[in-house]
Amino acid sequence: MKNNWNKILNELSYRVSTGIPDLSNEQHLIKLWDILKEHKWSVDARVELLKNLNELEFRNKAELQKYASKHKIKPDTKVTVGDKETTAGEELPDNFNKDGEYIIEPEKAPKKNKDLDQDIQTEDEFNEGKLSEDGVSDEDFEKNKKIVPVDEPMSLEELESILPKPLPFPKKYVKVLHRLLNTKNKGKITISDFTDAAGGGTLESTAGEIVSMIGMSIDDEEQANKFFDTLAEHAEKNDKGKKNKGIIDESWVESARKVRQGIRDRYDRAFGKGNWKLKNSSWDIKEEVEALGVEDYRRDKGFSTDVYFTLEVDGVTILDEVSLKKDKNANLLNSTSGRMLDIIIRGNATTEEYERYNSLYGKLTSELEDDDKEFLKEMKEKYYTEEIPDNVKVSVVKKKQEKMHNDNLSKNNDAIRKDIDNFLSMSREEQLVVMERLRISLNQATNWATNNLDDYIKIMEGLKNTEGELSLDNIKSTLKKLAPKKSIGMRDTQKTSALLQQLNPESETQKDWEKIVENSHDHAKATANYLLSNDKAREGLLKSIREDFPLQALMSGEESMHLADLSADKDTLKNIFGVDSFEELEQNLKVRETPEPASIVFSVKGKEEIPISTINTRPDGIGYGGSWKLEMKVHPKFAEALEEQNQKGK
Repeated sequence: MKNNWNKILNELSYRVSTGIPDLSNEQHLIKLWDILKEHKWSVDARVELLKNLNELEFRNKAELQKYASKHKIKPDTKVTVGDKETTAGEELPDNFNKDGEYIIEPEKAPKKNKDLDQDIQTEDEFNEGKLSEDGVSDEDFEKNKKIVPVDEPMSLEELESILPKPLPFPKKYVKVLHRLLNTKNKGKITISDFTDAAGGGTLESTAGEIVSMIGMSIDDEEQANKFFDTLAEHAEKNDKGKKNKGIIDESWVESARKVRQGIRDRYDRAFGKGNWKLKNSSWDIKEEVEALGVEDYRRDKGFSTDVYFTLEVDGVTILDEVSLKKDKNANLLNSTSGRMLDIIIRGNATTEEYERYNSLYGKLTSELEDDDKEFLKEMKEKYYTEEIPDNVKVSVVKKKQEKMHNDNLSKNNDAIRKDIDNFLSMSREEQLVVMERLRISLNQATNWATNNLDDYIKIMEGLKNTEGELSLDNIKSTLKKLAPKKSIGMRDTQKTSALLQQLNPESETQKDWEKIVENSHDHAKATANYLLSNDKAREGLLKSIREDFPLQALMSGEESMHLADLSADKDTLKNIFGVDSFEELEQNLKVRETPEPASIVFSVKGKEEIPISTINTRPDGIGYGGSWKLEMKVHPKFAEALEEQNQKGK
């Protein structure tokens, strides 16, 4: 009998719902039986094959365990281990749960190595090696049409004159900082326009990290003050009466100055004044961090580290990993609607499910095994159920918002087209007045009106020439024609729709738009109410934020967080909470709804609660965003506690 196994297996994959044949699944075996029959297999041949499929052979128990961890296997599956004929359940009695499912042990994180290579020549690499040059050449930068110079630039020579020699950080950052200082914060520029060592966050915050790293690297107090004073004076000169100020304004310079003082005060508390010496620093870039002597960046890096410093203590070079925040009002967590599914699963999962789910958290889909993908799908189907209110489910709210946009565009088609004609007939000054009003309504950045006016004029001119009723589809089509290389999403499309509906603030269209805004606010309120009132959701929220809130890394001493001059480090947190480990801290964390604002608090019976962070939910783009934001900021009371403890150590 000539058999085409590939064809048979492909057909089986097509017929099973998961797309992945499971030969311990009775329904999958029935489908295989039917396929074999279609391929003219005799009954005896089919019976023999299925019998062999159910009798698996392994050289030893470890081989069986490895197979079971990758494939669905049942306790009654017949197996041969060595010379012994048995079942999977008899051979592995402790590896199946009460429902007969094989327990897959969560993948253990590799142990981190924080010891540095003591012989590495960091300074040579930073000043003369590959890390001294940036991937964005002077020629590329000068040709970049997005770059608009400030009115009063600083020379490279002036900047170099206030920096130490040799440089304790990669030399390329002198040029990167020089570019940032001399560029207006105008247009759609990103950190990638200035350096190939691009980090995350906003352009302003990444620039602030670079200033903090360089400023902290200057050991001499007088020279450090001259560095910050020079940058502050430069920022002030390019701020007064200017439409577009520089990227690095005085507030970021002041934050960096305070960060430097806060870190140095922490070193004095930890090691004693005069008992430590700063050696080198780097941004959170793999090659730079490993040049400091870190063995494996991906394995050994901190939880949310932004900058790294090495210092010499008692003749040994040690690593200090720092998470930077501009000030005590900065976000500790800024997440989106995808977090709701994570919160719900974590709040409802069994202990076994939670451990496996947690081990998969943060992995890319391409990194997951087929069984892992199926497990995550099962978790969603099991817990993201009809019991969750519709006004909390993001998918339901998004569909409703999309429908409201289309209904409004259709209903007010003639009025909106008239408003477009009116806008296009205005003078540029009048158009900017309208755009500024829309900037405030849409909660956009300071320079949004000026930076985006020309784009919206082109969009309106494009829409003016379309036929039929306005809709999200023809808005998207217009946007696509104007920017064929850009990926146009629903958020971009609905944002344009939102702008069009508000061109005339006295119109019926504006009133209909306000109903979309109300729907958006209702979703944010419903989400907050659900998170705070549902016990499982509250529990899931605490478990979920653990993955992004760096308390564990701070309590273990792996990294420290600096909010300007406030330091949240191991010793400070230990003194505030009165516990030695994150595990002790975590046991006493809870969500507190009142008094407002809702907060994460440390609560021990008989003692005063310590609020750590506020919890806030809001739409991500009121009326046009496809999600809500879950934000956490340092609670004012916690900021006071940090300041009090920092002062005690001085």
